[in-house]
Amino acid sequence: MKKAILLLIAVLAFVSVNKAQENKINGSWLVEKIEVGDNVHEPFFILNFTKDGSIVTSDINVGTWKHNPNSDRLIMKSEMDKDFRGECKIITLNKKQLVFEKGDQKWSFSKLNLGEIMQQNEESGFIGTWELQNETNSDVSRWITFDLPNQYTIIEKSSGMESKNSGDWMFKKEENALYVFGRIEGIGGKSKLININESELKLENSGSLITFKKEHKSTGNIERLSFTEADFYSGNGDYKYDGEEGKLPWNDPIEMMMSFINTRQLEYNFSSLVEDTEVFETKQLLADVNANKENPSLSVDYIFYGYDRYNLPDDTELPPNNLDMSYGNQFFPLKENSFRVVGEEEITIPSGTYQCTIVESAGTSEERYKLWMINEKPGVYARIIEDKEGTFGHYYVYELKSIILNN
Repeated sequence: MKKAILLLIAVLAFVSVNKAQENKINGSWLVEKIEVGDNVHEPFFILNFTKDGSIVTSDINVGTWKHNPNSDRLIMKSEMDKDFRGECKIITLNKKQLVFEKGDQKWSFSKLNLGEIMQQNEESGFIGTWELQNETNSDVSRWITFDLPNQYTIIEKSSGMESKNSGDWMFKKEENALYVFGRIEGIGGKSKLININESELKLENSGSLITFKKEHKSTGNIERLSFTEADFYSGNGDYKYDGEEGKLPWNDPIEMMMSFINTRQLEYNFSSLVEDTEVFETKQLLADVNANKENPSLSVDYIFYGYDRYNLPDDTELPPNNLDMSYGNQFFPLKENSFRVVGEEEITIPSGTYQCTIVESAGTSEERYKLWMINEKPGVYARIIEDKEGTFGHYYVYELKSIILNN
């Protein structure tokens, strides 16, 4: 009887020790180093050993694990990734550190306290959107947005292209280090924090200094346009706004030409909303104006594709925009769009205060427009919003900055 009791105690002690070891393994770990001989790789990704025996990384279940108490080994099984397959000899295991050998590899982990990380992220000063300043390619712009509790989004824009990437991040105060998980050129992995304030962030990543500028949210109202082209037609398919031309403040081509006689250029602020943020990228566009009353003609550069003749993308030409003096364009500069007049408004913009007629318009490629036509300046828009949803969508605002007169 005594032997049986002693055996039971030994078994319970063994189970208790094994359970304690398993409890130490359970949780989230940062993979800091993988050593193979003299080669050291720092992958910096998070691996979760769950209580139910799963191995999870980036929300993907990549295999299973269990602890063998007899040999003090961690046994991993995976059908999708050989990195998470095999017997691992545990070298170190405590509340903060896990080190094991797997074949000729030595893996080193540090335990993550997710509650502590969330608090450090919140207090870090990283929250918000930052634009990378030292891009090697001047045609590329990148922004990273740090959100709570630990998600980031990276937006990259180049000529005619825009991409988005996302993942997890954390700030470890005791290391004064930012971790960005994912293969992100220049800022992925571990970065040492050099300086951070309300306007600038400086990091050191793999020996390179990286600078970001803080982007502040737009103080203006971001007015997304919700109407569709179908709203311009009745249930039986009839166009509902045939009489709208008469409500426009200007559609006489001669009057439009005369309003531009002393004008050389129109300058606009062109603002493009950075995807998944409340931040705008803004640049200036110049529309050259040519008005001739001797041989009646008028042309105004069409800049409402987001570029002008002074910053044309490669292999691109400005669309022709000569106004037909014999007939004119009833809705310069838009051509074949459905539109309706929705009212008047006095607005103040960088170039001044104007009484405007407001028009809503639906384009042929699912674009939606809201336009402020200056009543007393035929042919001049105070503001245009262009909004398009979907994978290749965008949100643009054109706002008149100045009217440049002839010398």
